[in-house]
Amino acid sequence: MTSIIQISDCHLSDDSSFENLRSALLYAQKDSSCDTLLLTGDLCCNPKPGDYRVLLSFLEKHIRDKKIFAIAGNHDDTKLMKRELVGSSINVVNKAKIHNRDMLFLDSSAKPLDKRHPLGSGRVDNRGLARFNKQLRHAINPIVVIHHPIIPVGSDWIQAICLENDASLHALLAKYRVQDVICGHGHDALTVTRQEVTQHMAPATAYGFDHSIDEYNRNTKIGVNKIHLEDERMKVETVWL
Repeated sequence: MTSIIQISDCHLSDDSSFENLRSALLYAQKDSSCDTLLLTGDLCCNPKPGDYRVLLSFLEKHIRDKKIFAIAGNHDDTKLMKRELVGSSINVVNKAKIHNRDMLFLDSSAKPLDKRHPLGSGRVDNRGLARFNKQLRHAINPIVVIHHPIIPVGSDWIQAICLENDASLHALLAKYRVQDVICGHGHDALTVTRQEVTQHMAPATAYGFDHSIDEYNRNTKIGVNKIHLEDERMKVETVWL
Protein backbone atom coordinates (compact mmCIF):
# COMPACT_ATOMS: atom_id res chain seq x y z
CA MET A 1 0.00 0.00 0.00
CA THR A 2 1.43 3.36 -1.01
CA SER A 3 1.69 6.19 1.47
CA ILE A 4 2.29 9.92 1.77
CA ILE A 5 4.72 11.50 4.23
CA GLN A 6 3.76 14.94 5.56
CA ILE A 7 6.66 17.11 6.70
CA SER A 8 5.82 20.41 8.36
CA ASP A 9 7.28 23.45 10.08
CA CYS A 10 10.94 22.93 9.22
CA HIS A 11 11.84 26.56 10.05
CA LEU A 12 15.11 26.17 8.17
CA SER A 13 17.65 28.60 9.57
CA ASP A 14 20.42 26.93 11.58
CA ASP A 15 22.32 23.64 11.50
CA SER A 16 19.93 21.86 13.86
CA SER A 17 16.90 22.68 11.69
CA PHE A 18 18.63 21.15 8.66
CA GLU A 19 19.72 18.09 10.63
CA ASN A 20 16.17 17.55 11.86
CA LEU A 21 14.84 17.84 8.31
CA ARG A 22 17.52 15.41 7.17
CA SER A 23 16.20 12.86 9.67
CA ALA A 24 12.69 13.26 8.26
CA LEU A 25 13.89 12.95 4.67
CA LEU A 26 15.99 9.87 5.41
CA TYR A 27 12.96 8.24 7.01
CA ALA A 28 10.79 9.08 4.00
CA GLN A 29 13.38 7.88 1.49
CA LYS A 30 13.84 4.54 3.28
CA ASP A 31 10.08 3.95 3.39
CA SER A 32 9.44 2.01 0.20
CA SER A 33 5.68 2.55 0.53
CA CYS A 34 6.06 6.35 0.36
CA ASP A 35 5.80 7.86 -3.11
CA THR A 36 4.75 11.42 -2.20
CA LEU A 37 5.90 14.14 0.19
CA LEU A 38 3.70 16.98 1.41
CA LEU A 39 5.55 19.99 2.82
CA THR A 40 2.94 21.93 4.76
CA GLY A 41 4.45 25.33 5.40
CA ASP A 42 6.86 27.29 7.55
CA LEU A 43 9.61 25.74 5.48
CA CYS A 44 12.10 28.59 5.87
CA CYS A 45 12.47 31.06 8.73
CA ASN A 46 12.73 34.72 7.66
CA PRO A 47 13.56 33.65 4.09
CA LYS A 48 15.84 35.69 1.88
CA PRO A 49 16.62 35.26 -1.84
CA GLY A 50 18.21 31.88 -2.46
CA ASP A 51 16.80 30.13 0.61
CA TYR A 52 14.20 28.09 -1.28
CA ARG A 53 16.83 27.01 -3.79
CA VAL A 54 18.87 25.80 -0.80
CA LEU A 55 15.79 23.86 0.35
CA LEU A 56 15.39 22.40 -3.14
CA SER A 57 19.03 21.31 -3.30
CA PHE A 58 18.78 19.76 0.17
CA LEU A 59 15.68 17.77 -0.78
CA GLU A 60 17.14 16.60 -4.08
CA LYS A 61 20.22 15.37 -2.21
CA HIS A 62 18.11 13.11 0.00
CA ILE A 63 14.93 12.27 -1.95
CA ARG A 64 14.66 10.25 -5.15
CA ASP A 65 11.69 8.95 -7.12
CA LYS A 66 9.03 10.68 -5.04
CA LYS A 67 6.63 13.47 -5.92
CA ILE A 68 6.91 16.56 -3.73
CA PHE A 69 4.21 19.17 -3.09
CA ALA A 70 4.58 22.28 -0.93
CA ILE A 71 2.49 25.09 0.50
CA ALA A 72 3.54 28.24 2.34
CA GLY A 73 3.10 29.06 6.02
CA ASN A 74 3.18 32.30 7.94
CA HIS A 75 6.99 32.24 8.17
CA ASP A 76 7.37 31.77 4.41
CA ASP A 77 7.59 34.31 1.62
CA THR A 78 5.04 32.96 -0.86
CA LYS A 79 6.16 35.03 -3.85
CA LEU A 80 9.82 34.17 -3.32
CA MET A 81 8.94 30.52 -2.76
CA LYS A 82 6.97 30.28 -6.00
CA ARG A 83 9.63 32.16 -7.96
CA GLU A 84 12.53 30.03 -6.76
CA LEU A 85 10.73 26.68 -7.03
CA VAL A 86 8.99 27.19 -10.39
CA GLY A 87 9.70 24.29 -12.74
CA SER A 88 11.52 22.35 -10.01
CA SER A 89 10.82 18.98 -8.41
CA ILE A 90 8.89 20.77 -5.63
CA ASN A 91 5.38 21.46 -6.92
CA VAL A 92 3.67 24.59 -5.57
CA VAL A 93 0.17 24.15 -6.99
CA ASN A 94 -3.48 24.76 -6.13
CA LYS A 95 -4.66 21.19 -6.68
CA ALA A 96 -3.41 17.72 -7.57
CA LYS A 97 -4.66 14.17 -7.93
CA ILE A 98 -2.76 12.02 -5.42
CA HIS A 99 -3.58 8.35 -4.91
CA ASN A 100 -6.85 8.92 -6.79
CA ARG A 101 -7.97 11.64 -4.38
CA ASP A 102 -8.40 15.32 -5.18
CA MET A 103 -6.05 17.37 -3.00
CA LEU A 104 -6.77 21.08 -2.74
CA PHE A 105 -3.87 23.23 -1.52
CA LEU A 106 -4.79 26.42 0.34
CA ASP A 107 -2.32 29.26 0.93
CA SER A 108 -2.93 30.72 4.40
CA SER A 109 0.24 32.82 4.51
CA ALA A 110 -1.52 36.17 3.94
CA LYS A 111 -1.49 38.51 6.94
CA PRO A 112 -4.81 39.11 8.77
CA LEU A 113 -6.64 42.30 7.88
CA ASP A 114 -7.50 43.23 11.45
CA LYS A 115 -5.11 44.11 14.27
CA ARG A 116 -6.38 41.74 16.96
CA HIS A 117 -4.71 38.65 15.54
CA PRO A 118 -1.13 38.24 16.82
CA LEU A 119 1.97 37.74 14.71
CA GLY A 120 1.91 34.30 13.11
CA SER A 121 -1.79 34.32 12.34
CA GLY A 122 -2.86 33.82 8.74
CA ARG A 123 -5.61 34.34 6.21
CA VAL A 124 -6.74 32.83 2.93
CA ASP A 125 -7.13 35.88 0.71
CA ASN A 126 -10.21 36.63 -1.39
CA ARG A 127 -8.71 35.19 -4.55
CA GLY A 128 -7.83 31.99 -2.70
CA LEU A 129 -11.33 31.74 -1.23
CA ALA A 130 -12.95 32.20 -4.64
CA ARG A 131 -10.70 29.58 -6.21
CA PHE A 132 -11.35 27.18 -3.33
CA ASN A 133 -15.12 27.59 -3.67
CA LYS A 134 -14.89 26.86 -7.40
CA GLN A 135 -12.65 23.83 -6.84
CA LEU A 136 -15.01 22.39 -4.24
CA ARG A 137 -17.92 22.49 -6.69
CA HIS A 138 -16.07 20.06 -8.96
CA ALA A 139 -13.98 18.00 -6.53
CA ILE A 140 -14.95 14.50 -5.45
CA ASN A 141 -14.24 13.64 -1.80
CA PRO A 142 -11.34 16.14 -1.65
CA ILE A 143 -8.61 16.46 0.95
CA VAL A 144 -7.78 20.03 1.95
CA VAL A 145 -4.10 20.79 2.62
CA ILE A 146 -3.33 24.03 4.50
CA HIS A 147 -0.72 25.33 6.93
CA HIS A 148 -2.94 26.88 9.61
CA PRO A 149 -5.64 24.69 11.17
CA ILE A 150 -9.18 25.45 10.04
CA ILE A 151 -10.60 23.91 13.23
CA PRO A 152 -9.05 25.61 16.29
CA VAL A 153 -7.07 23.09 18.32
CA GLY A 154 -4.36 22.99 20.96
CA SER A 155 -3.51 25.34 23.81
CA ASP A 156 -5.15 28.75 24.11
CA TRP A 157 -2.01 30.58 23.05
CA ILE A 158 -1.67 28.62 19.79
CA GLN A 159 -5.40 28.99 19.09
CA ALA A 160 -4.89 32.76 19.27
CA ILE A 161 -2.30 32.52 16.47
CA CYS A 162 -5.00 31.39 14.10
CA LEU A 163 -6.60 31.67 10.71
CA GLU A 164 -8.52 34.94 10.54
CA ASN A 165 -11.26 33.55 8.29
CA ASP A 166 -11.42 30.02 9.69
CA ALA A 167 -15.21 30.27 10.15
CA SER A 168 -15.71 31.09 6.46
CA LEU A 169 -13.53 28.17 5.44
CA HIS A 170 -15.29 25.77 7.79
CA ALA A 171 -18.63 26.87 6.34
CA LEU A 172 -17.35 25.91 2.88
CA LEU A 173 -16.18 22.53 4.18
CA ALA A 174 -19.64 21.90 5.63
CA LYS A 175 -21.41 23.10 2.48
CA TYR A 176 -19.49 20.70 0.25
CA ARG A 177 -19.28 17.91 2.84
CA VAL A 178 -15.50 17.85 2.97
CA GLN A 179 -14.32 15.23 5.46
CA ASP A 180 -10.51 15.51 5.56
CA VAL A 181 -8.12 18.37 6.34
CA ILE A 182 -4.33 18.15 6.67
CA CYS A 183 -2.46 20.99 8.41
CA GLY A 184 0.65 21.99 10.34
CA HIS A 185 1.40 25.13 12.40
CA GLY A 186 0.85 23.63 15.87
CA HIS A 187 4.14 21.70 16.10
CA ASP A 188 2.36 18.62 17.47
CA ALA A 189 0.25 15.69 16.29
CA LEU A 190 -3.33 16.70 17.05
CA THR A 191 -6.49 15.26 15.49
CA VAL A 192 -9.92 16.80 15.94
CA THR A 193 -13.35 16.22 14.37
CA ARG A 194 -16.06 18.86 14.14
CA GLN A 195 -19.30 18.57 12.16
CA GLU A 196 -18.01 15.53 10.24
CA VAL A 197 -14.74 17.26 9.28
CA THR A 198 -11.62 15.52 10.62
CA GLN A 199 -8.45 17.59 10.78
CA HIS A 200 -5.01 16.01 11.17
CA MET A 201 -2.20 18.28 12.36
CA ALA A 202 1.37 17.09 11.84
CA PRO A 203 4.25 17.62 14.24
CA ALA A 204 7.12 19.88 13.22
CA THR A 205 10.64 18.88 12.30
CA ALA A 206 12.16 22.06 13.81
CA TYR A 207 10.91 21.68 17.40
CA GLY A 208 7.75 20.75 19.25
CA PHE A 209 5.13 22.58 21.31
CA ASP A 210 3.66 21.16 24.52
CA HIS A 211 0.00 22.16 24.41
CA SER A 212 -0.53 21.27 28.06
CA ILE A 213 1.55 24.32 29.00
CA ASP A 214 -0.38 27.61 29.05
CA GLU A 215 2.35 29.72 27.49
CA TYR A 216 4.72 29.59 24.53
CA ASN A 217 7.27 26.80 24.86
CA ARG A 218 9.56 24.59 22.81
CA ASN A 219 10.68 20.99 23.17
CA THR A 220 12.70 18.49 21.16
CA LYS A 221 9.76 16.28 20.15
CA ILE A 222 9.75 16.19 16.34
CA GLY A 223 8.18 13.93 13.75
CA VAL A 224 6.18 13.45 10.56
CA ASN A 225 2.75 12.15 9.64
CA LYS A 226 2.38 9.07 7.46
CA ILE A 227 -0.86 9.10 5.49
CA HIS A 228 -2.64 6.14 3.88
CA LEU A 229 -5.58 6.67 1.53
CA GLU A 230 -7.89 3.70 1.14
CA ASP A 231 -11.58 3.07 0.53
CA GLU A 232 -12.29 6.80 0.26
CA ARG A 233 -10.97 7.31 3.78
CA MET A 234 -7.72 8.59 5.23
CA LYS A 235 -5.63 6.91 7.92
CA VAL A 236 -2.91 8.97 9.60
CA GLU A 237 -0.04 7.62 11.69
CA THR A 238 2.43 9.91 13.48
CA VAL A 239 6.08 8.85 13.36
CA TRP A 240 8.27 10.44 16.04
CA LEU A 241 11.89 10.89 15.04
